[in-house]
Amino acid sequence: MNARPRCLAVLTGALVLAAATAATAGAGTPQEAIIKKTIDAAFAVLKDKALAGREKRPRRIAALRAVADRTFNWSEMARGSLGAQWRGLNAAQRGRFVDVFKEVLAARYMDDIDRFQGTETVTVDGSAAQGDEVVVRTTLVTGSRERVPIDYRMRAQQDTWMVVDINIEGVSLVNHFRKTFAGALANMTVDQLIDRLEGQRSGR
Repeated sequence: MNARPRCLAVLTGALVLAAATAATAGAGTPQEAIIKKTIDAAFAVLKDKALAGREKRPRRIAALRAVADRTFNWSEMARGSLGAQWRGLNAAQRGRFVDVFKEVLAARYMDDIDRFQGTETVTVDGSAAQGDEVVVRTTLVTGSRERVPIDYRMRAQQDTWMVVDINIEGVSLVNHFRKTFAGALANMTVDQLIDRLEGQRSGR
């Protein structure tokens, strides 16, 4: 990405994502409550001294991803990011793409997590229905008091609501990746794209 979205919050689901307690306002709807719970859980990981330090990075990232896995529908986010190409994939290809999508996303924002300062806060500012989805509005307040609007787009999944996209400062994460992948797929197959993403994940 040339201008990647800021993502302490993407991984809070974050990211994505204060030693201070999250300053949540309202959290009156079920969707707002889910986002508040996710943010609180992510902050608990980031405040955990047993997970602090560069040498604990793998454990810290794994704990944050476990939090995100409970709230994010990675399959739906991967499908939306791949766009029309998704329909032509078989089950094995879809599984590979979802797995590598999660891994690449985590790796991409690892450095952002390491810049966590302990003075960030998040407010849950409300929610609004948009068709069969609900958008939960939040604001990340950085240590320098910069305010970063982050919206979580949620969709009903069986007996709960899950995040299917994140909008950071007006930039949709799903749309951002869709454009990136579309550019790559102009010159390669989906399997080649997956291979390349797996190579990025492993550092090859």
